[in-house]
Amino acid sequence: MIKALFMLLGMGLMFQAACATPLHIDEITVKTGHYYVGPVFGQQAYAEHTNTSLTAYNIMTTAVTYRFYHDLLAWATEQGYMIEGGCNGAHFEDCLAPEQDDGKHPVTNVSWWDAIIFANALSARQGLTPYYLAGDGQPLKQQPEPDEAAPLRTAPHASGYRLPSRNEWEVAARGGAPGLANRSYGFYYAGSNTPENVAHFASQEATTFGTRPVASKQPNALGLYDMSGNVSQWLNDTVAVEGGKTLYLFCGGSYMTQGNLRSGCDAHTPGFMMSDIGFRLVRTRYEP
Repeated sequence: MIKALFMLLGMGLMFQAACATPLHIDEITVKTGHYYVGPVFGQQAYAEHTNTSLTAYNIMTTAVTYRFYHDLLAWATEQGYMIEGGCNGAHFEDCLAPEQDDGKHPVTNVSWWDAIIFANALSARQGLTPYYLAGDGQPLKQQPEPDEAAPLRTAPHASGYRLPSRNEWEVAARGGAPGLANRSYGFYYAGSNTPENVAHFASQEATTFGTRPVASKQPNALGLYDMSGNVSQWLNDTVAVEGGKTLYLFCGGSYMTQGNLRSGCDAHTPGFMMSDIGFRLVRTRYEP
């Protein structure tokens, strides 16, 4: 009898997960194609000097907001995903009130681990295949133990959400095919050579520092907001440093630092979290 009750409970949880209403996500497609990435900016013939090929992918139009993060968080927790709660942006280094601006500041104080586990939870909620796998091949639901063998794997052909690669992030920030068409691909900031038009960043005249609601500035040619400022964004790529340590990239300026597309990336350990680092997600579009 008890065993039957547990089986019914398990089936009920599976049914609940399968029938959860998908969340609305604003995202834009970056087309399959050949693109230039690298240190060259200004008016150049980028379409004629490509150095990377990308498969089409969807990218969120803004960084994940605190409100969207928490729209998923309760459901994700019920399904066994272990994710920190984050902050509704920041004022200096302090969290803003959760209700401020209706929670539309980018979620901050989230680690690289939080970002990828959130990506898996969102994939499950949307009925997509999770990209990040634990060492046993099951979808990753919590940060692995430090001494765990093969703590993280990926499913390259998964339909679900993930962090963008460095090249995907740069091509999207430059404006992709629309940026090439309207000649904004070589702008130093995502969508403009005038940073104030497209980015919220630190300035010498500022007396206070903090995030703004997402999409408060103009978008770039693709329709993406805040790629050059408000908060920096975690990427999927890593760099190896002296001593064998692996650091994880985050790119884009923030309300604390002004960084253009040429110099706007840094790296830290995956458990690191900061008041000016958030994330946005992508998913590969597989052509039929």
